[in-house]
Amino acid sequence: MSRIEATRQEIVDFILKSRSRQHIADAAGVHLNTVSGLASGKRCNCRVKTLIKLETAINEIKRARKDRWIYRG
Repeated sequence: MSRIEATRQEIVDFILKSRSRQHIADAAGVHLNTVSGLASGKRCNCRVKTLIKLETAINEIKRARKDRWIYRG
């Protein structure tokens, strides 16, 4: 499996787990149909540029979630 395919699979896994397609699309600056098509498998031939945008947005979302974590013990 190539690095691009591995990255695409990681993006799809995150989209399916997080269930926030609109938020990911907005953060990446791509259309919701692009994110939905990628997650559903209908859009297998996605541009590398789009994958980079999605990966960057997902990393920012993960970083923001980690920063908001507060111990309430």
